[in-house]
Amino acid sequence: MNQITCIFIFVLSVLFGSEDVSRVHHMVVLYDGKTIVCDVDSISEYDVYFTPMGALTKDSLQLKDVYYIYNDFDRLYHYSWSFGENVNKMKGRTGHVYTVMGDTIPFSNIEFNNEMIRPDMFITTDAGDSKFISLLNIEKIVTDKSIMHYSIERGFFYSFCAFLLGAFIDSQIKKDDSGESQLWNQFNDLLPKASIVGLTENGPTFQSMSYLIPTSVSSSMVYDLWTKKNEFYFTPVYEERKFGRNMYVFSIKHIMFTYTKSLIRKWKKQN
Repeated sequence: MNQITCIFIFVLSVLFGSEDVSRVHHMVVLYDGKTIVCDVDSISEYDVYFTPMGALTKDSLQLKDVYYIYNDFDRLYHYSWSFGENVNKMKGRTGHVYTVMGDTIPFSNIEFNNEMIRPDMFITTDAGDSKFISLLNIEKIVTDKSIMHYSIERGFFYSFCAFLLGAFIDSQIKKDDSGESQLWNQFNDLLPKASIVGLTENGPTFQSMSYLIPTSVSSSMVYDLWTKKNEFYFTPVYEERKFGRNMYVFSIKHIMFTYTKSLIRKWKKQN
């Protein structure tokens, strides 16, 4: 009797559940944590084409709007440049790991594997133990405040480049009678007093420069603390639940590289 019951249950599971069991679904995760459950048809260089679960028509998204894509078996099919940057920023730091099961694990060091097909991380806990954890089982990772050195670098870079750009534009506007640009004299105004190399006094614009950079760096640090840039989100606990912050990493250098690559691609198509 028990054998007949088992066979009956098996037949029912095959007839009514085979489609759901055999079918692999994909999760397209956006930067804010919104997740689209779907069947991915194809991924091109710039777009992903998919059929949302329960829908009959296909849809698409530009890859630049996608944080990463994975399937039911925790296999990563695509991850954005921002995803890789966030992973690199966390390496070698201390902090806490929050899993999707609700566990909190303090760690004294964290490393990530280079193969992102099945992404996992290796952490050393405060108790001295070590363990591997799948990255797709992590809700978020909170690191220490040492990550603020990225804020310092960004604040200095943006303020310094903005000042140099302004000086260049001003030098082009204020040309001498011969029509030649006073670019060198303009940049010379930025230099501090250094009698050993012939600079007997501070440049006229050096004082404003000395205020601009610290102000920019401080503002960058305050902004990153306020927006919790030391918190890194990976897997929403529920499909409807979004991340605590947007995981897009803004980079002028990366934007220019991507734009230039797009222009080259269009130029090759036309020729």
